[in-house]
Amino acid sequence: MSLSVEQTQKLDHEFQKTGKLLDNGKSEVGIHVFISQERHLHIAEATAHVHHHDLAGKGTGDDIFAAIHQAAVKLESQAIRLKEKWRDEKRGTRAVGSEEISGEESVSKVG
Repeated sequence: MSLSVEQTQKLDHEFQKTGKLLDNGKSEVGIHVFISQERHLHIAEATAHVHHHDLAGKGTGDDIFAAIHQAAVKLESQAIRLKEKWRDEKRGTRAVGSEEISGEESVSKVG
């Protein structure tokens, strides 16, 4: 069960991308990857705990790289959904003032 250097770099890049999505520049996100094997099937589970939310992505495959990649993609999609949820909760309708704009405009001439 070993990965090539290119595969390791690609997976590292994917997890860094997910970490940047969630940490808001504070470097508080830690992603843990658990790998197990049942006969010829590799199982990878990636977990992260962010702001009182547990995110998890599980991937399976004949190849260990494919399993970890699948788990990383699922974790990233959960991170995107959580980030959208945070963004949508912050946005809201603001009360518009009671001022109305009239159709008449005053034009002053400089002379």
